[in-house]
Amino acid sequence: MDISQPLLDAMSSAVYTTDSNGIITYFNPAAARLWGREPTVGVSKWCGSFRIQSLDGTPMAHEDCPMAVCLKTNQPLSNREILVENPDGALKHVLVSPQPIHNTAGEMIGAINTINDITELREIERARDTSNLLTESILRNSKDCIKLLDLDGTLQSINPCGCTSLELSHADEAVGMNYFDFWQGGDRGAALEASRSALRTGSGRFTADFVNQSGKVTTWDEMLSLISDADGTPTGFLVISRDITRELREAREKAQQLALQKALSEIGALALAKGSFQEFMDYTIALVAEVLELPLAKILPYADQADHLWLAAGVGWKSGLVGQARVGVELASQAGYTLSVQGPVVVRDLQSETRFDGPALLHDHGVRSGISVTIPGSGSRPFGVIGVHDTKLRDFSEGEVEFLVTVANLIASCHRQHEFGKRQMLLVREIAHRSGNMLQFVTSVFNQTVRNSENLTEAKSKFEVRLAQMSRSNLLISNEGWTKCGVRDLVAQTLEPFEGRTEIKGRDVILAADLCFDLGLVLHELATNSSKYGAFSGADGRVSLSWNVVSREGGKDFVLTWRDVRGCAAVVAPSTGFGTKLIQQLIESKWSGKVTTEFEPEFHFTLSLPLPAE
Repeated sequence: MDISQPLLDAMSSAVYTTDSNGIITYFNPAAARLWGREPTVGVSKWCGSFRIQSLDGTPMAHEDCPMAVCLKTNQPLSNREILVENPDGALKHVLVSPQPIHNTAGEMIGAINTINDITELREIERARDTSNLLTESILRNSKDCIKLLDLDGTLQSINPCGCTSLELSHADEAVGMNYFDFWQGGDRGAALEASRSALRTGSGRFTADFVNQSGKVTTWDEMLSLISDADGTPTGFLVISRDITRELREAREKAQQLALQKALSEIGALALAKGSFQEFMDYTIALVAEVLELPLAKILPYADQADHLWLAAGVGWKSGLVGQARVGVELASQAGYTLSVQGPVVVRDLQSETRFDGPALLHDHGVRSGISVTIPGSGSRPFGVIGVHDTKLRDFSEGEVEFLVTVANLIASCHRQHEFGKRQMLLVREIAHRSGNMLQFVTSVFNQTVRNSENLTEAKSKFEVRLAQMSRSNLLISNEGWTKCGVRDLVAQTLEPFEGRTEIKGRDVILAADLCFDLGLVLHELATNSSKYGAFSGADGRVSLSWNVVSREGGKDFVLTWRDVRGCAAVVAPSTGFGTKLIQQLIESKWSGKVTTEFEPEFHFTLSLPLPAE
């Protein structure tokens, strides 16, 4: 061989030679270090390594190694990669390039093999590939939107999450778009300032709302990091965007929940404190509007005549409406509809609402969304309605609805407490005032009963019945503190013995205590008359009882109608009877009302009473 051995010995690459039969004739020190052993020159064949493996780890016989293939085929092999195993088990990734050696006659007389240890290089490449795969996986699966921009904000690349956010089918559609154009108004200014901050300090950050093509609004936390080349020259920005819409919503919901609980504590404490009920309503509705962050809120109690609700307390309404405005109780209004259903009524968009039209009060104030809840009353009739409204479309949470229901119950509880206190005082005064009058009235009833009875036994029976009715009426009104009473409760109590045989129709009008007491006596006399001569005297007869509030010039009248609908004409007591005189005395003389009676083809009794102005 015309090769200088000292030169080969000095090479850092492993080199060895063989004869034409594959017998090793020389190896340099680098080869021995690579193999971890020294083969026997003139004996060892093909390769000096302890063992050889293919790249996939499959064992390779020495006679099949690249040097053997080169000698057997008399063809050079270039840059073949194999794994060389040392006696200690260490594996080395090597690059071999065996070349045939020919004499001047062109005959192959052996081969020389150069071996380069590329273990470290391949490990670096594997690490890089692993890193690239990891990076690709992160970009592909990240819930964050990751973008690369040049210095003027032009998109160079974007990950799948970013494509989803922008409603793009492929990342190529985003390339060339300007990042700063994604933001509107002040948010665009914040994005530009963040980029300037990144140029100065290496990073910039801002939070902004993004409106996608579908109109959906999401909130994003944007982090811009400056990218520089090897020389430190800025080349663009890495932008990591995180959708924080849910986090913000949950944080707001938690903060609101705490605020709602605090508000309920304040309202509950105020409900137990002394002070006027009007002050309580004013404070409560203002606090409700504040904590729910709504521009409009109201409390609508029933008017005594039950034909409308009125705006007793409110926030956000036009000047002069609070204390004056009226809202109908018909099903066409939201409040009226609320009173007719069990549970709260939530309206997302009043303009597309199909359950009711909504009153002019709401439309005049541009209401779009809202909640309304019935406020329970102390008797069969609700106190009224509490409502909150927004001029923008809004979705209300379950917690907000439950909050308003609780507030409605607190209002009802406070109202009952205030009414109880007033009734107690009224009752004490009324007992002192009425005791003498009541004794006189009872005496008069007794005298009239005896005078219109044929014997003492009949007089005793009539008087006991009338006295019992007076007692029931007195108890009903006294239980409420001798204050206003609902007609429905009065009718139910008086006609209880005839339950199921009376058709009752009329809204629950509230009347003064004295008037309710006297009206109870009138109803008792009508029922007694019917049980003797009319519908209640037979097994199948029925009575129809209805009432209403009728407007007239200068005021309103309470009108009650009693129809005895027995099949045959009713026979009534003579006009000189005590019952007739009592009714006329109470309705016409005491209350300045009017009584009308018809006998054919059925008994038809109507009374009309003027109501005091509200």
